[in-house]
Amino acid sequence: MTFTPAHGIDPLADRLLVFLKAPRAGTMKTRLAHDLGDAAAARIYRALVERQLAALPSARNVEILFSPDDAEPEMRRWLGDAFDYRAQGDGDRGARLTRAFAAAFSAGARRVVAIGGDRPDLDAACLLAAQAALTRSDVVLGPAADGGYYLIGLRRMASPVFADIPWSSPTVLATTLDRCAAAGLSHERLGEKEDIDDLASWRRFENRPGSPAAPKPVQVAATPLALVIPALHEAAHIRETVTQARAQFPGAPVFVVDGASRDDTVALARAAGAEVVASARGRGLQCRTGAAAAADTGAAWLLFLHADTRLPGNAAGVVARFIAQPGVNAATFRLRFDSAGWFLRACAWLTRFDSVFTRFGDQGILIRRSCYDALGGFPAWPLFEDVELLQRVRKKTKLHSLPAAVTTSSRRFDRRGVFRQQWLNTRLLLRYLAGTSPETLAAIYRPDPAALFPAAGIRAPEPAPAARSLS
Repeated sequence: MTFTPAHGIDPLADRLLVFLKAPRAGTMKTRLAHDLGDAAAARIYRALVERQLAALPSARNVEILFSPDDAEPEMRRWLGDAFDYRAQGDGDRGARLTRAFAAAFSAGARRVVAIGGDRPDLDAACLLAAQAALTRSDVVLGPAADGGYYLIGLRRMASPVFADIPWSSPTVLATTLDRCAAAGLSHERLGEKEDIDDLASWRRFENRPGSPAAPKPVQVAATPLALVIPALHEAAHIRETVTQARAQFPGAPVFVVDGASRDDTVALARAAGAEVVASARGRGLQCRTGAAAAADTGAAWLLFLHADTRLPGNAAGVVARFIAQPGVNAATFRLRFDSAGWFLRACAWLTRFDSVFTRFGDQGILIRRSCYDALGGFPAWPLFEDVELLQRVRKKTKLHSLPAAVTTSSRRFDRRGVFRQQWLNTRLLLRYLAGTSPETLAAIYRPDPAALFPAAGIRAPEPAPAARSLS
């Protein structure tokens, strides 16, 4: 079986240890086998492992720790040769974990995370959150609902966390936390997840929307996130925007949706590694087109980013921590302009607060795919499509503020003048909220052709409504 990488993690800094059993009937999932039989339990185990491995980072930094010790040929036939393999060896779980972590650190890893192989909702986002936690703390733990843990990570060898633990008891997590405290190790916890150990837990998973029935393997997205960047005549910005996005989210597809640019936008976007999708002009329509293209990736989250907006250097960690939280659906970044003026700095500072006057698409919109679809997506409007979508979000769920700022271009303010541009933005927004159509407002907001087509060799087309959102 071949597994597609889900999301990049630095292979020189990070090591992921996956503890698995050879899928031999009668040797695993004994409580589940009591109700369903040994063969069915083994098939379920295989399906869960395959689901999880499909959502893990690139195989180059994943090591499979298998048992029993003679199972390597069987594991390779099942999972392929992309992974490193090592026998777990003798001893209880603590002894096996200690050996595996020690070997990983001895090989040069700086952060090591260990997981089991059959947690159905443990994905790349959870692993990125664990990686981020290990930049701040000595230990990261993923609590399991039965009192144990499904994940443990260390940023340096700490044998005490595995010593004298009452394995397979409801006090595993509590005892481990006591060991951390006694050793002076700082720790962080991820969200709680449920193991599938018996018929009741399997039925809960099986009955979730979209979950398959056993024994079919579960198909999952190759990445938890897809980026959509609408663009029109953005040759001055698109290469940097795409390059930074791919650096922050190396496993995520980036879709640049071009509205018939007449400069080098398309060539530069492709050279930077984006997939270019053609669309009619209009940011709302372009965002809808990009979201439709991203549907084929199966990504659970969408990040809409303007072509002249750059992500912060910690975007990957911020996004991973956010989407790992249960129950969240949508968020925007805070805003920073590439201008030192005090007025724009004040406007940007206000974007940490949520209101129709402080949240717009140029801050980047991160939204769960299922939420986006339930809301009907972006309206195909020439203006205020971002305001409309965020208003729909607020009616359904909480719109969160991510604790990091994107940097967007102040070019419109530079061109029109800061106060004149802000007055125009405010006046048009008030008219929109009062019921004026986006088409009417777009005709007022449209920049003159010379401003829209400033590059040499670009000829302005015949007059037509320019579909641009406020920025």
